[in-house]
Amino acid sequence: MSNSQELNRTDNNYISNNLVTCQYFNVIHSYGIWHHNPLQSTTPVLLLQMVVIFLSTRAIYFLLRPFHQTTVMAQILGGAIIGPSILGDDTSTLFPMRSRHILRTFAEFGMILHIFVLGVQIDLGLIKHIRRRAVAIGFFGCLIPLIFGMSSFRLIQQQKSRFGVESATGIAASVAANSMTSLVVVTSVLKELNMLNSELGRLASSAAMVSDILSWITCMILNGVSDAYNSNPMKPLYMFPSLFGFYCTMFFLLRPLTIWIVSKTAEGESMKQSHFISIICIVLGVGFVGTCFGQGSFLGCFVFGLCLPDGPPLGTQLVNKLDFFTSGFLIPVFCAMSGIRWEMYLLKESSTRKMELIMVMSYIGKFTGVILSSSFFGISFIKASCLAFIMCCRGIPEIAMYCMWKDKKTITSQIFALLIANMVIVTSIASAVVGYLYDPSRRYKLDVRRAISKTKQNNLRILVCINKEENMNPIISLLEASNPTRNFPITAFVLQLIELKGSVTAFLKPYHQHTQSVVASSTHLINSFAQLERSYHGNIVVQHFTTIAPYASMHDDVCTLALDKRAVIIIVPFHKQWGVNCLVESSELPIRALNGNILEKAPCSVGVLVQRGKIKSIRPTFDFQLSYHIVMLFVGGADDREALAYSRLMVEHPNISLTVVWFVSSDPDTSSGIETTDDRDLDNHAFDEFKDSVVTKKITLRVEIVKDGIGTTRVIQTLTENFDLFIVGKNHDPCSKVTLGLSEWIEYPELGIIGDTLVNSSEEFSVLVVQQQPQEIRHKSKAFTKS
Repeated sequence: MSNSQELNRTDNNYISNNLVTCQYFNVIHSYGIWHHNPLQSTTPVLLLQMVVIFLSTRAIYFLLRPFHQTTVMAQILGGAIIGPSILGDDTSTLFPMRSRHILRTFAEFGMILHIFVLGVQIDLGLIKHIRRRAVAIGFFGCLIPLIFGMSSFRLIQQQKSRFGVESATGIAASVAANSMTSLVVVTSVLKELNMLNSELGRLASSAAMVSDILSWITCMILNGVSDAYNSNPMKPLYMFPSLFGFYCTMFFLLRPLTIWIVSKTAEGESMKQSHFISIICIVLGVGFVGTCFGQGSFLGCFVFGLCLPDGPPLGTQLVNKLDFFTSGFLIPVFCAMSGIRWEMYLLKESSTRKMELIMVMSYIGKFTGVILSSSFFGISFIKASCLAFIMCCRGIPEIAMYCMWKDKKTITSQIFALLIANMVIVTSIASAVVGYLYDPSRRYKLDVRRAISKTKQNNLRILVCINKEENMNPIISLLEASNPTRNFPITAFVLQLIELKGSVTAFLKPYHQHTQSVVASSTHLINSFAQLERSYHGNIVVQHFTTIAPYASMHDDVCTLALDKRAVIIIVPFHKQWGVNCLVESSELPIRALNGNILEKAPCSVGVLVQRGKIKSIRPTFDFQLSYHIVMLFVGGADDREALAYSRLMVEHPNISLTVVWFVSSDPDTSSGIETTDDRDLDNHAFDEFKDSVVTKKITLRVEIVKDGIGTTRVIQTLTENFDLFIVGKNHDPCSKVTLGLSEWIEYPELGIIGDTLVNSSEEFSVLVVQQQPQEIRHKSKAFTKS
């Protein structure tokens, strides 16, 4: 009986003071249902527990995802549903008391690795780039909720029905925790809402970093004061030097050792298994020593992660190796375990109302501090409110802290249940409200977009996007074909697209603000465009930018830069890359989704560049030989008129010849559903203006009368062998006889009907698909005009 009492004494916080009787030692493996119940053995129970946790959390996430809920909230709710708070004693078979400490140990091991990876992904170098408004929002967003919460707590303590000593300590700690905001939580919530690289997302991330810094400093001071007050006044005198030595060893010994291990992996190759295991052993050793010094395994591993450089190669390699195993497999178990430990019935106690009042006052203080400081810097009320909601979100670091406090008896089970309840409710509401109120595209999504055909500028401002080096030469050739001259120069804004890996913070920066790792990856790109500038003697001016963001929200940076730089067209590479003999070499679905978002939300015209085959030089030669042949296929509509305007710029190039083919239906009296008489008048006017403005013999105009889409395809097939570049508009009237029947076989809707037909050809040429305005917006504007 002494053994069971000892077990109860050491882990009674987790087992909730239930007495665990003596257990058999040989209960790890099961000999099958023919001998005894497999659920009486440790291994089968552990396996079934993890399966049930995974299925329940994923099911809850699937149901809550339409309401902009985060993964962590779904995991907590999934654990609560399968826990004793909902099912009562029915969970004793699946989650017996004797097995919970095994499952929890397994989950905390994953949490240690996850916290380490989160630390690696944070770039402390961003501190020097934090602006004054982020400092003010982060500071007052922490100070005012602390004042509101502690003032409410003091007022209640002055009454007769005050809290006991145990509850009072826990409430004070809870108020301090609620006043802080974690950078890791904010960035994870923003990433799930696809707002990480939005204007609001960057401001929230910077303010959260300020809050994190304040919380670390405050916790260090309070821990020292608490130890001196509760135990030995001399304890801080030897505790702080010990911790200082621990962190110095971590920074000056373990950090260089880890970087040296990573440097043994060649660029572009995966880390060797022996190197990876060595780093994991270092992390676990840091966690052990941190526990010995009273810092906890989580804190020690997190600080060690902060010491290491984020991004490639170390951050990217570690995330690739650990993220799936920890985030996808072990962290759901850890979050679900907090839901299982969530004893909801304790919320019925009479003192809960007073505790909740203090928590509510703390959240009101958070809103007050964030909104007032935001309004001082001219931020709108709606945007400031969204920022306040984001700063109130809680996540995995808070769960780990609450569980640790409960184990150490810093907070009672009632306060733990209240903290989890507040976290679930507030974070769920905040995610839904921010997802509904804030749309990053509102800033740049215009009803009438800038276009080449409408511009009155005396130069061409183009934003070109490059996600890999293979896109560079086709885009340079397109810029050369755009005919930069002294009278009509080109300003090209080159945006390098890099997927966010191994870091939690996204950014959009010009070249001179790049970090060393980004500069190294951009050297060839910079040199190639610098050579282009020198070749054209200032007729092409290039400005370089880099965005590092998730592909799901990268279009925000592209569209924002296009708006700020007043670009009239954005050039994006097609997601497929062709090689020799028109064989597909690569296909990147994230790039396809990115192109779709840009086409939908861009503030100007968009061109999708498809490169098939070899790239020909278009630089002017002394003999003015027509070495580059372009054909523009004109069906009708705003996109074709924009493509025609772009073609008009190219035809003045001394080495370019242009052929314009206008497809006309053999049955012109047939009604076309969407195309109006105004559209046809605009097409005729654009074509007449084009003929009048071009004074050169290098242009050929053809009118092809076709019966249906089959006739159009036959004409296109006769052209594919004779031209280097096809320019087409994306959207056409779907009821037009010219394209009748082609839409049924379309494979790439982002290229339109004609563009899709060209890309599926077997010949080698390039295609530029131009969109002036999305079709749905055009239809709305027409309906509004008619009404």
